[in-house]
Formats: sequence, structure tokens, C-alpha cells
Amino acid sequence: MTIIRTSPRVVVLTTGGTIASSPDDSGRNRSGALKGDVLMSRVSLPEGTAIYVEVRSLLQKPSNAITRDDLMHLRQECLALAESSDVTGIVITHGTDTLEETAYFLDITLPASPTIVLTGSQRAPHEPGTDAFRNIADAVVVAASDAARGLGTLVVFNQSIFSARHVRKVSSFQVNGFAAPETGPLGYVDGARVSVALRPARPEGLDLPIDATLPRVDILPAYLDASPALLEAAVAGGAAGLVIDGLGRGHVPPDWLNAIPHITEQGTPVAIVSSCPTGPVHASYEFVGSLASLEAAGVIAMPDLSARKARLALSVLLASAKGEIVPALRTLTA
Repeated sequence: MTIIRTSPRVVVLTTGGTIASSPDDSGRNRSGALKGDVLMSRVSLPEGTAIYVEVRSLLQKPSNAITRDDLMHLRQECLALAESSDVTGIVITHGTDTLEETAYFLDITLPASPTIVLTGSQRAPHEPGTDAFRNIADAVVVAASDAARGLGTLVVFNQSIFSARHVRKVSSFQVNGFAAPETGPLGYVDGARVSVALRPARPEGLDLPIDATLPRVDILPAYLDASPALLEAAVAGGAAGLVIDGLGRGHVPPDWLNAIPHITEQGTPVAIVSSCPTGPVHASYEFVGSLASLEAAGVIAMPDLSARKARLALSVLLASAKGEIVPALRTLTA
């Protein structure tokens, strides 16, 4: 007999994090201790909501321990679920430390359908005023909503809906832990109601083989009188690419120009972003260490991405091994 399901089917994939924490004998929280079925048993969807929810526990770890292999595993799970025509959306519960990175990786390597929503919590499930169950319920509602279709990977937190590209963790403890400093939220969720005011332009997803291995790309922060030895050590230690978290409009200390040309000439790609919460890199100045001098040395400017997201974009492009890296990066940052 064929079962015809009329309500949206949302699959919840749990990976650990604060949202899955339980008290430890130390008096602190043991991140990732709760399995998905235990967590979901305490979630109440808005009254009158007809959503079929299925839960699967994939990982049991704090998000500081998420690896590049874990990202590929999550992507494979999402691709497999996308082959089921009755899956309307996928919710991934995740620790907040690296949530924005996982969301961005999935956004640039997966199709826009089904809707994928990541969420987490700032307060553990057993703590007073926990946001864990509210955030999960909101994420499920958004994942099942027609209004969210075609938006790509989303982050739902504190009743706000964010684009994976623009979202960043902005507080270490408050329940409004995520924001999009440059663009603001796409919309909000209020009980069973999902309101989407903005629909972001999305670049075409990157082609990544299912069995690919994401190469290591290191982030190097620029700061007053920082040593260029950091760059050389990263490459010597096995980094396949570098992302510079640059000053202002995309600047570095002058003596970094003694090391960078040697790195780019040997074929190691080097990209640069701005460490500022808002504003892109731009070749506005002419001095040693300016973006103009870096671009002349082969450095790739990546406007409007944080260093953590630029790192993942570069790693995916190196793993895909298709075409030139510079044009592909520009499609992601246009």
C-alpha cells in the first residue's frame, strides 16, 4: 500500500552543541550529550501546525570539534535527503561556535531545494530561560514553509531568519546571538507565521565531488607589526591555501610583501578579506601593504565575506579542481 503524506516532511539532523547539552559533574555543561530523539521530545510546534518531523542523530560533539570531514558527511546526508521528493526541509541543530561556517559551506555546495535551516541555542536545555526548544520549533516551521523556498541555506535564531552568507555570531552568551551586520535578517518567524521581506541574490552553487576531501586552508590575521613568518610557517606546515584577515580595506604590514610573492609564485592561492564587521576590501590606497600592492603580488580580494567563510570557499574550490580559482571566487563574492 502506498502512503500519501499531505503534511510537509521535515528531517531534523542533530550534531550536538549547547542545544544538546546536559549538566556535567563539574557543574558545567557537557556539550552534545543529548541525542536527537531526547531533544526533540521536548519540542512543541505551534498549535494547529501540521508538520511530519523525523529526527536523526549524526554527531554528538561541541561545534569547536566539527571537522572538514564532518562537513562533507553533513552534505552527503542532505544530498541523500534531497533525492526524496517528499522532504520539504532539513533542520540541522548545531553548536553556535562554528554554526555560521557549516551553514555557509552547505549554502555554496547544495541546491536551493529542499530548504536547509541551521539553529542552535545560547542556553542549554536545562538552564533557566533556555532558547533551545523555541529555536528548534521555529527552525522546523521555517523549513516547512513555502515562504522560505529558494532562499538557500538559512540560520534561524531568536525568531529571526538569516542568510547563511551574511550571518555571524555576535554574542558569546545572549539569546540574540546571531545577526547579519551588513544586511540585517531576511525576515522573522512568529509562531506558525513565517514572514520573509528580503530574498537574497544567490550565486550558483559550486560543483564538489561527493568523495572530495576538503584541503586545509589557514586564516592569518593581520595586526600591528604582525610577523610575515606566520604566512611562511602555514605554507611550510601544509596549508594548501591562505586567507588573510586584513586590516581596514584589505591591508597588511609592509614586510608581508617580502613573503607573499614567494608564496603565490609557487602556486599557493592567497586571498584577503576585511576583518571589519561591515564593509568590503577595496584598492583605495597606494602604499606597500595596501590591497593594490597585494593584488599586484597575486593576492585575491574577496569582498563581503568573513575570513571563516572565505576559507571554506577557497577550500571547496581547491577540492573541486575545476577551472580557475580567481573567476570562481569572484562569482561567490560578486
